[in-house]
Amino acid sequence: MIVRNHISFNGNSFRRQAFLLTALVPMVLSACQKEHAKPLPAAVLPPGTGFVLVQPPPPAPPPSSKPGPPYIGVLSGIADSGGSLVVIGYQGTILRNAGGAKTWDRMPVPVDSDFYGIGKSPSGILWVAGDKGVLLRSSDQGKTWSPIVTGVAPLFLNAVSFPSDKVGFAVGERGIMLKTIDGGEHWSKLHSPTEQNLYAVVFTDERHGFFAGWHKTLLKTSDGGKKFAPLEIPMQKVTRQKPSFNSLWTDGGRILLAGDHGLLFSSTDGGRSFVQIPTGSLSDLYGVCRTGAGTIAAAGEQGALILLESNGKAGWNSHQPLGRFHRSDLLGLACGERHVRVAGTKNSVLLPLSTMK
Repeated sequence: MIVRNHISFNGNSFRRQAFLLTALVPMVLSACQKEHAKPLPAAVLPPGTGFVLVQPPPPAPPPSSKPGPPYIGVLSGIADSGGSLVVIGYQGTILRNAGGAKTWDRMPVPVDSDFYGIGKSPSGILWVAGDKGVLLRSSDQGKTWSPIVTGVAPLFLNAVSFPSDKVGFAVGERGIMLKTIDGGEHWSKLHSPTEQNLYAVVFTDERHGFFAGWHKTLLKTSDGGKKFAPLEIPMQKVTRQKPSFNSLWTDGGRILLAGDHGLLFSSTDGGRSFVQIPTGSLSDLYGVCRTGAGTIAAAGEQGALILLESNGKAGWNSHQPLGRFHRSDLLGLACGERHVRVAGTKNSVLLPLSTMK
């Protein structure tokens, strides 16, 4: 399942407990590691999955006699930028793969922080959200990164959405909502109606947007964040605890919402109503998107990757191409025209074989 944004204990989502991971894992592992962290064990996909699993090597240990914290290899987001892939993760991790190269470059970052979400503006500027109120910006397809002052530390930021090059939004811990109207140079707080952690944000244009998070939190704005209306989606109760909504996606027309217990919803009327899409899974879902060909993809805990295609009869055909791959919680998901790419724990990046040829 998950931890402050992704690995789970006792049924609680990774997205809700990730802050425990960074605090507890180093303490637990330090007793077993007198030197620097050893390479993470290689994971193997089931045969015939149509994907290739890439595990970029951990960073080199610092040139000092003092051991650094164990490398835990949590990759939390993935994005395509001008033909290059950019993957983000914990412990200041930003990896870049240029044009299908066999090697991955670890990019220098100006802050030492865990990174949770990645997005881009219509013109292709990349944005990364992370711990301690971090926002990073890259205007050169992920080669270099600049920090942006938000003034909300120590709260974490989890997701960003830029409906235009000038207007953008960021969300995170305790209901924090930020907005920029000058392309990200300056950010101001919105008057948030919730103190629940927010894990996702998406805007179809500069005025109409959705915010999602802990315990079924789902909010809508139609005026760029001046006012908010709560949305209630009818759903079958699975556990005593209210499920969290972890991921939002839109192409301007359709809106997708994914959450705990395999919950997946779709709206084609601007968010006035949401229809549940049966996934056939009870796994917590942390990423959702739709390919250009119309396939809906959702990814989540214990290697859950679900592909859904409309069968033309108001129903969906579901396919899980990874089978029983439980080596990684899949946290980051990106859709192309006909394929998906995924990033997750244990330093795992899954790429479709068709794009590797």
